[in-house]
Amino acid sequence: MSNIILPSLQKGHTIGVCATSSAIEEQDLKTAQTFMEAQGYKVFLHPQATKRLHQSAGTSQEKVDALHDLFQNPDIDAIFCARGGNRASTLLPLLDFNLIKQNPKILLGYSDVTALLNAIYKQSGVTGFHGPLFRELPNHPDFDQMIGVLSGTTTQMDLSGCEILLRGAPDTASGTLLGGNLSLFQGLIGTPYIPDTTGAILLLEDTGDHLSRYDRMFCHLKNAGILTQLSALIIGDFTDIQDNTARPFGFTLKDVILEHMAGLDIPVLTNAPFGHDARLQTLPIGTTGKLCLKTSTLSFKPLS
Repeated sequence: MSNIILPSLQKGHTIGVCATSSAIEEQDLKTAQTFMEAQGYKVFLHPQATKRLHQSAGTSQEKVDALHDLFQNPDIDAIFCARGGNRASTLLPLLDFNLIKQNPKILLGYSDVTALLNAIYKQSGVTGFHGPLFRELPNHPDFDQMIGVLSGTTTQMDLSGCEILLRGAPDTASGTLLGGNLSLFQGLIGTPYIPDTTGAILLLEDTGDHLSRYDRMFCHLKNAGILTQLSALIIGDFTDIQDNTARPFGFTLKDVILEHMAGLDIPVLTNAPFGHDARLQTLPIGTTGKLCLKTSTLSFKPLS
């Protein structure tokens, strides 16, 4: 897919905020707004951001209308998702991907937002950003790294703290950066919203699920032909892993990854600095990346 020029985020630009997943408290929005304005940015809180329907931030149509509003509003320079949670996947059939393609701009989020980032790239070619949610910004330890990526001045991630589970044949691997949250990415398989993973560098993290279910998810990725197409696999944090205490699963996450990646002869790294733990460095989804084991870096194309 051809690259679409994506404007970078600079001081003085306006960030539009909407809630694409679960509902968020208005005070959390105001706190993050005050913080970002103190950093030199303008913030527009879309009226939808405070909607609530059960656990959700309003209806799926209200969420989509808000996203469309922010994408086509020329006064909005970037879009930050308010929080994660659930139900972003319900937006996919309602999105106007051509509208997004005609109005490309930064979309930032992770966790449940994984579905949007990958689907939008697949359907429109617009790069998204796997990074912190709006409500997390006041306490985000990798804030400067995020700003560097979104402004185009940071173009690589330091992987020196990673463990190389499998080295593969080459010392380098290049491909489109895809993925994010494992369960959300896995849920795209078999739909029109799964990007082409041929030669891709797949990034995966997750939280709060059972080892047995992670095994099932990796098995699905393998059986669907996703893992066999990759040029590299980079695993971030898997936090709050659950197990059956009465009948333990027995296999560790490392066991699961090694079994499903055996014989594929590509680099597999774990402990990368992204996920639901304290570390969440920002990465583009849908642009070309290059993994270099010799220098322990993942580099990617800068924004315009």
